[in-house]
Amino acid sequence: MKRTLVFSSIAALFILNCTRDKLPEDVMFKVGNRYVTEKEFQYRARFTIHPNLPHANRNLENIFLNNMIMEKIIAEKFGRKSELNRNEGFLAYLQGRKEQAMREVLFYKKAFDIVKLDNAEIQKTMKLSQREYDLEFFNIYSDSTAKNLKRQTEASPQSALKIFDGMVEEYGRPSWTAKWKDPDHINIHEALYSAPLKADSIIGPLKLDDDHWIFMKVVNWRDEVNFGGEEQELRRQEVIEKLTTNRATRIWNAYTRDVMKGKEIEFDRDMFIKIADIFWDMLRTQDQKKNDMMRRLYQIEDSTLTASDLPVDEMFLQQQFFTIDGLEWTVGDFRRALMSHPLVYHKPAENKNLFYFEFRRAIAALVRDTYLNKEAYDMGLDKDKSVQRTTEIWSDALIATYERNRLLNELGKSLPDTTDPSRKIKLKKMLEEELADLKKEYDSKIRVDMDKFNQTEINKTQLFVTQQQLPYPVVVPGWPMFTNSNTIEYLPIEPRK
Repeated sequence: MKRTLVFSSIAALFILNCTRDKLPEDVMFKVGNRYVTEKEFQYRARFTIHPNLPHANRNLENIFLNNMIMEKIIAEKFGRKSELNRNEGFLAYLQGRKEQAMREVLFYKKAFDIVKLDNAEIQKTMKLSQREYDLEFFNIYSDSTAKNLKRQTEASPQSALKIFDGMVEEYGRPSWTAKWKDPDHINIHEALYSAPLKADSIIGPLKLDDDHWIFMKVVNWRDEVNFGGEEQELRRQEVIEKLTTNRATRIWNAYTRDVMKGKEIEFDRDMFIKIADIFWDMLRTQDQKKNDMMRRLYQIEDSTLTASDLPVDEMFLQQQFFTIDGLEWTVGDFRRALMSHPLVYHKPAENKNLFYFEFRRAIAALVRDTYLNKEAYDMGLDKDKSVQRTTEIWSDALIATYERNRLLNELGKSLPDTTDPSRKIKLKKMLEEELADLKKEYDSKIRVDMDKFNQTEINKTQLFVTQQQLPYPVVVPGWPMFTNSNTIEYLPIEPRK
């Protein structure tokens, strides 16, 4: 069974306090100057799709350890001299990964870490979190209509139920059951769980997005049974996490608005349409582009708009695309920004006019992140340990995969007969021998904490963890694929000093 989990940036961010000068306490293994911590090892093992291999006798865990070690061996051997380090697209990808991590750390410093909860608020929310609501609702896709309804209900709260029921007669009665644990929009969650609501309570209209509001009525409610003990303690931790996340989100949104205050994008209308049309045409044929080798290599998850899709004619690149805060962005500036920040869409567009709207919003998000990057650089977050660690993890994984493929191509030249039915088997054996020799070269530099390794288990359930609304949504590099060996023979890691 394969499942996809969607993690917020909070859940996905590793806080790894470690440097090359001193090994962290939770290091799982090291190869020369490179190492992997226990948390990194677990994330790589659990948060991406793994091969369907037998689980008995720690077979899967052993194979994963051997593959992770081989990845670090290859990165240690070829990392600095790999031709991939001279590839503009690869360097831009790493820059994008680094800057995304910097914005995550900025979020922690400017929002998450400053949230303080008091016990009374936690206890109040604990009680409210037991409640489930049966709701009727309808969506409104017009700011003017929603604001008009909001004015009516605020001016005459006693008429809100009548207004809602009158609207429902026109729009129907869709319904859903809301639970505290549900990943609803923050505005919905806070409206439902800031105070107990009675039947026939009217909520909203609440704004969820540009031109998207929701109007709701409580039909019924009930409280879950609280069993106490471990279950109650777990719920308390969940309440603290969600309260902190929601509060931090509000603080972060205010901080972002302050950073962007007074900055408005003014597009060159003709150039906007020209570029949008280029990408709209490409969007309709993106299925044919999914097999592009470089996109697979760099795991650019949203390849709907990338720099490679823009024409490279110098005259075209020098044309003005938009201005913001007195600065001119040319098409070339936009193209360079796209190389490290793929555009992110809120929702798919069904026609060209809707695409223009989504395209404009995606560009606005890219520009916003450019200003947030400046804030992060000014704070020196590019030197933050977790940011550097995240960048190295992705660099090592991609370089190791690239060098393995390059080695395969070199070996394949000695087997030019592609019609040979045994060529694949021969090539696989040759690769295994090359990698075995490489491992022998590094045997004395490999150290493993077997106690930590033996405590790690890989779930049979397949998980693929992503982050919402980010340029690079995949949380960890894919499962490393270099060997099927499950033999574990490594020297123990040195005691910490």
